[in-house]
Formats: sequence, structure tokens, C-alpha cells
Amino acid sequence: MHLAIAIVKLFIFLRSLFKLTQWLFLKKRWAQSKRSQCSAARSFRAGGTPFQQLSTAETEVISTLIKLEAINKIGGKCPFNPKELSPNVYRIVGPVIEQKPWLESNTDTQVKHTLNGFEVLIPSPGRRCLPTKAISEIHFVFYGDIAVAIRAPDCFDILEEQEAKPSFAPHLSIIKTQISSVYESSGAQKSPEVKPTNSDRLIQHMDQTHAIVYRDTCRANGYMFIIGTAGVFSLILALIYIAVVSEVWPAYLSEAAPGLTLVMTMTLIWPLLVAGFLAVEHWQFKKQPVIVFDREQEHVYLSPLAGEKAIVIPWDQLKISIRQLNMRGVGLEYPINFVQLEFAARMPDSRITLGAKSLSAGIGLWQTLHSFMHKDLHCVRGLETMEPEYRPEDPPRDDIYLFTRRLREKINSKDFFAVTGWLFLAALTLGPLPYILASACSRFRVRHARRRI
Repeated sequence: MHLAIAIVKLFIFLRSLFKLTQWLFLKKRWAQSKRSQCSAARSFRAGGTPFQQLSTAETEVISTLIKLEAINKIGGKCPFNPKELSPNVYRIVGPVIEQKPWLESNTDTQVKHTLNGFEVLIPSPGRRCLPTKAISEIHFVFYGDIAVAIRAPDCFDILEEQEAKPSFAPHLSIIKTQISSVYESSGAQKSPEVKPTNSDRLIQHMDQTHAIVYRDTCRANGYMFIIGTAGVFSLILALIYIAVVSEVWPAYLSEAAPGLTLVMTMTLIWPLLVAGFLAVEHWQFKKQPVIVFDREQEHVYLSPLAGEKAIVIPWDQLKISIRQLNMRGVGLEYPINFVQLEFAARMPDSRITLGAKSLSAGIGLWQTLHSFMHKDLHCVRGLETMEPEYRPEDPPRDDIYLFTRRLREKINSKDFFAVTGWLFLAALTLGPLPYILASACSRFRVRHARRRI
């Protein structure tokens, strides 16, 4: 027995020593690689001459590409810094593009190739060309000390624009590049004349005066997870309490009814945990951008954060840009396809960006808002969404209707294990409680959004 314990301890020690040695080696190797590659990039920029400068719109395209392809959309450890992007375009003739050794790293940004000795981000259209075509020259811009390839003659050009006709609306004209398709309009322009939709249920409220648009995270599924997690944590904390702190409780409670202490502790801890989750949700909503359309005053209010003064824009000056991105992240086998809706004014730093599932959904949402402002539409009920679980007549929030629909569907299901599992989940999360909480929080958020204008 003692020999077995000694062998286990020796194995843990040797493995820890190996991991420490590996970590120190990688840190030293990466530090050397970073110094050499950054030095090569700075030397090239110091001795090179740019032949072109990106426009503001092209800079935004490159920024979006870096955030999506290199930094995994949300930033991670290395959030995107627009000040690091230089608009100068450089050229290398006869480039040497090689796969970067896995032991070498410059930054948290995911980069898989080197270009004449320094790191380069090759976007997905370029990566598809590399194995099959010899690149005679390459044009790129710098993001910090990393090169970002934007074109190679006869291979790819991510900024080359052409007009295209979407299949769902051939009368519309959009601008298409190798990485995105963009539809632009404004309040002053005519309606796109497509089917109105409420994509992702972004329109949370609509009455005779106001339409309120924001992304609502108050979904029943989220509250089921919150309540179920609170129940599990309550049980764990209650057991810890009974094992460690239960001495302070009156002795007669545990003697009179075994398990009563556990039940009382859970009933006290559970609502505290749920209230804590709700407080966090409320705090996060303060950072949620909100857009309010007032058709009586013909104004649009952009509110990026709660507590800040909303930006007031006349309806005819509101600009809309709907961009569908079609790219593949570095090292990913599946495409990154999603849509950004950008509401903006002419003044700087006055824009709000929301997400949608497709270009047609984004344009359909704009058609809905356009129809509302021109008093052709008065209610969001009856509009199709992009989520099959919801029906057009549903309100733009989860409520008891969703619970009863799911219960009816599960009861009618012939899969015994699916029915049993769903009923157990419903019991664990106290039946309709998540749906009631989601509905109440959604209603509260609508009232809170009204106060921002």
C-alpha cells in the first residue's frame, strides 16, 4: 500500500516537472520568436513605401475581418484595438508565404502563416488560393506588427466590390465582396418592399407611438438554466452548512425532524441565488444598446448605454447598413455567416450594431421599421420570426403560452425518455416559474428602455 502511494506521488512529481519544463521552454521560444518577427515587421515598415491608403469604409471592413477571423468575434484575451490598424497599404513582389511553426507565436491573435519573416493573417479567400496558385505579389496592411493580406492579383481581393441581386428580392441591389454583402439605406429612401419580419424578435414593443428595438436575453431557456443551477448550488451549500456550520442552529430542529435543517437551508439559499442572478441580468441590461423609433415626432433615439444621454436623430437622417459576413475563422472547418445591422447618423460615434440571422431577415426587419414609421404597421404580432418554435401571433417575449405549448408537444411525443427527461427538468425548475420570470423581466426591460429617451 505504501509502495503504491509512493509510486503515485513520484508520477505526479515527474509529470509536474515535465509540464513546468515544457512551459518554460515554450515561454522562452515564444519570446525569441516575438522579438524576431516584430523586428522584421518594423524594419519593413521603416524601409517600405506604401502605395495606397484605405478609405474609412475599407478600414471598417478590415477591422471586421480581424475581429472575426483572428480574434474569434468576441475578442477573448486579445480584444481588437482600432488604433493598432494602420491604413497604409504595402506591396511585396515575389512573397515567401510559409506555414508558421506551431512553437512560434507573436500574440494571442490567431495567425497561421509568415510573410517574408513576419506574421501575416491570410483571410479565408486567400487561404483557399494558397495551395493551388503561385502568388506573384501580395498587398497588405499592418495591424500592430501583424500583416493583414487584402489582395493578391488574379487570386483574391477582399475589397473588390460588385453589384449583386439577392434571390429573395431581385429588385434590390447590394454591394458584394469576397467576405461580405452589404445593403445600405436611410429613412429618407423608399421602402425595400420585402416581407416584414421580426428577426430574432429584436422588436420588443410596438404601439401607436413607439417601437423599441434591442436584443432581449430574457428567454425561458436561460431562466430554466438559472433556476436549475440555483437549485443545485442550494443543495451543495446546504450540505456544506449542515456539515460545518449547523452547530449554531437550535439542536431541537435536527432532533425533532431529521432533514429539516437541510430543507430550511435550501429554502433560504435558493431565492437568494435566484435574486442574485436576476440582479446580474438587470446590471447587464444597462450595457445593452436600445433603439427607440418615435413616429409621432419622426425621431429615432440611439441609446448605447443606460445613464448616458440618448442620441436623437431625425428619421430622414438615419442611416442603415446591413452586412452579411461570409468567412472562415483561422483553423475552423465551418463558415462564419451572420449579419450585422448598423444604425448610424452622420455625427461621429453615433452608431449601434445589432445581429440577425441572414441578410433577408435583416432587410425584412428594416422593412418592418420603415412601415411602422410611415404608419403602415401598428403591431409586431403576426410577423414571422427566424425561430421555428415561435408563432406569428406570439408576443415578443416568452410567457406561459410557451410552457403550455412545450408541455403539450412533449406529452404527445412517443419518445418515453424525452418525455421523462423534460418532465424531470420542469420539476427541477418549478414548472412555469422560468416562463413567468422571463415574461416579467421582459416587461420590466421595456419600461426601462422607455426611460432612456
